[in-house]
Amino acid sequence: MQGVDLNVLYLPVTSFMHPKVRFYVSCKKDVEAFFCFLRDTRYDKGRAFREAVLLKHPSLRQYVSLERHSANKTAIEGYVRNFYARNRFSINSNLGVYKKNWFEIQDQFYALADEIFPSRYWPKGKYIAYPTMWGLYPRYLEDKTFQVPFAHPRTKYVNVVIAHEMLHFIFYQYFFAKWPKYKENEYSFFVWNVSEIFNTVVQNSPRWFKVFELPSLGYPEHEKIVKILQEKYCGTSNLDVIMLIQEIIAAVPRGQDVKYA
Repeated sequence: MQGVDLNVLYLPVTSFMHPKVRFYVSCKKDVEAFFCFLRDTRYDKGRAFREAVLLKHPSLRQYVSLERHSANKTAIEGYVRNFYARNRFSINSNLGVYKKNWFEIQDQFYALADEIFPSRYWPKGKYIAYPTMWGLYPRYLEDKTFQVPFAHPRTKYVNVVIAHEMLHFIFYQYFFAKWPKYKENEYSFFVWNVSEIFNTVVQNSPRWFKVFELPSLGYPEHEKIVKILQEKYCGTSNLDVIMLIQEIIAAVPRGQDVKYA
């Protein structure tokens, strides 16, 4: 992989191979997200579920059993539908703003991504952004869809969220092509940690920050390795992407069992 200067902004002509993000509203997607968070309580002791769901919607506690990792589906579906009905105008209005903001910088995003990964690594998929009422923004590798906040006090921060999820999609495609052994399910949490650290280092580098103007918020458990790697790579004129990923692989403990969206 050719070296990349993280402090210099290159803007090559974007390729027709780049996917185009579409923006849709879907109650069904948010119900799906709820049960994904609930399913993951088996692995993270309910940490993500509490942050994503219960902190924002404490009244849902009555329908949930964290011990059994289950919930009253009829009640949850009704709650989500009512929320979307009450907030229909703001959800659609905000989504229009997010779409406009993203289209204004998408070419710069693809230019930045092209300096890291060849365009051929963009996987096929739907590439749809859905608003979410929850407090975390999951992405779905299976169909290349993801979620963004239905409302945010800084609307341009949603560009950071979109770029973060899009970077995940191409990272996973590239990573599994170069390190195929990690495709096995036993490594799923491990690879998630590698991908999150990679995204945080790259998105908070000077040239990415110049475009997005706001940082990508990483996870507390990654702060130490992120700080080391940012100091090592973000001031260099010759980023070796494979070397960066190899350093992250070496730094992440095997058996890591904390997973977020």
